[in-house]
Amino acid sequence: MALFIGALLAVVIVVVAGDCKPKYDLTQSAFTAKMTRSINASPTKNTRIVFDSLLTNIGNDYNAENGKFTTRIAGTYVFTLTLMSKYSSRSTAFGCLHKNGKEQFCVWSNGNNAHETSSNTITINLKKGDVVDNVLKAGKNYALHNYGQAGYCSFTGFLLYPEVSVLENLLKTIDTLSK
Repeated sequence: MALFIGALLAVVIVVVAGDCKPKYDLTQSAFTAKMTRSINASPTKNTRIVFDSLLTNIGNDYNAENGKFTTRIAGTYVFTLTLMSKYSSRSTAFGCLHKNGKEQFCVWSNGNNAHETSSNTITINLKKGDVVDNVLKAGKNYALHNYGQAGYCSFTGFLLYPEVSVLENLLKTIDTLSK
């Protein structure tokens, strides 16, 4: 038993020291995605905003095909939503961040014959399996601007700290096995 615990501890030391780095571990989650096209809102229903071009996706928790971030690690996260309005006297960027389908905050940018960009940031506690996504609110004058790969509209999120660290769980396991 002591030999097993010693070997397990050696593996932990090697991984922590950086000699054996996995692609990502159970304490990493971070992404930035941008939108590569402009979109117009539906006049009658909210439209999910899909940020389809990934710049970073550590942990693969953001899905660029459906626009959803699904929590793999419970903990406290930070999200930022940035939107740009179209150039028009009647166009407004009005989008909201949702957690499990419930609105958490919104971003408003009034085009007023110019492109205008606005952002909002939230710190939020998430459980494993929670879903965070964004919607363009329903309305005939709501729209988002983008030009090619410019990324004027973007969505960023990262794990600030996990609910319980992997190291804490490992130490508890080692303690239990040593008894």
